[in-house]
Amino acid sequence: MRVLLLIFLLSATVSAQDLEILARPDAIHVENIGGNIVPMERVFFHVILHNRSQAPMDIEWVRFDIVNSRGVVFSGQYSGPALIDLFDSAIDRRRIEPTAKESLVLQPGERKAISDIFLDFPMGFIGEALLVQAQYKSGDKSDFQKLSTELRRVPGFSGRLPFDGIWYVANEHGYLDSHKRFAAEAFAYDFIQIGANGRSFQRDGARNEDYLAYGKKVLAAKDGTVVFVRSDIIENIPGQSTNVNTPTGNVVIIDHGNSQYGYYGRLRPNSIEVRVGNRVRTGEPIAEVGNSGDSFEPHLHFHVMNNPDPAQADGVPVVFERWKAQSYSRFPVERQQGVLSRGEFVQP
Repeated sequence: MRVLLLIFLLSATVSAQDLEILARPDAIHVENIGGNIVPMERVFFHVILHNRSQAPMDIEWVRFDIVNSRGVVFSGQYSGPALIDLFDSAIDRRRIEPTAKESLVLQPGERKAISDIFLDFPMGFIGEALLVQAQYKSGDKSDFQKLSTELRRVPGFSGRLPFDGIWYVANEHGYLDSHKRFAAEAFAYDFIQIGANGRSFQRDGARNEDYLAYGKKVLAAKDGTVVFVRSDIIENIPGQSTNVNTPTGNVVIIDHGNSQYGYYGRLRPNSIEVRVGNRVRTGEPIAEVGNSGDSFEPHLHFHVMNNPDPAQADGVPVVFERWKAQSYSRFPVERQQGVLSRGEFVQP
């Protein structure tokens, strides 16, 4: 069984300095990933460096330490080409606004990021504090800045699969998942259905109606209250168009409590069965799968975030309860709780 925890930053402010260091998102996620020999925990977070001075600065190195009360310190430090690779990766994956690539220079007002940091630790060694340090040079002066924050754990989101039947996990929590371009979608899933021919569609796949997922019922993953609905976005032509102007498409957002908002997206126009203010129960139908927004074929996009406005939200990892997987077995294997892996066939 995998257990998911959230570590929240209680105080991540620094005084106005030439170099400002930020840790994002507001929640640092710790996932119990298990291990063949020693059970492990995984920490996920971002580091952003912001030049608030009036002069260019050259970042020399960045270091982060996770420390616990027993004096155990786990560290990572990057400089030179390795640090450039991390900065450029954040730009390529749209995790930060573009700046000059293949460079460690921050111009006035610019930001660079080390995004999606994954650190694995033996179980129980995650600390109570995160310390991020950076050394930089501006003109002929070298200087140093650091950020220290206290950590506190609270439970993460846990709910049922948002559908019935057998579905294929097309995208998930992985490090290279395309959802990580956007903070709110950092832990999103995409689900499609696959037929006996190994394809997600019948006939030539030219129409949305050809796709096995199209029109299937979308279910509430957990009890909650509907806080946002949109159902008037025209659908895309499969494989030919995607809506970059309104990437959310048709969507239902449900407040599941504890600052956790379920986002059910890419829905079929005018298929939404709930209204803002409605109370919904776990497993209740709320809409149908469609092909609206940033989508090339009918599928269900699902993620959980900590704010009802995706533009202001950070993603929250999702643990599913009581489901079956059939990725490496002839017969479905029951799971009590866990995250899903890309390439799995899953069902409630």
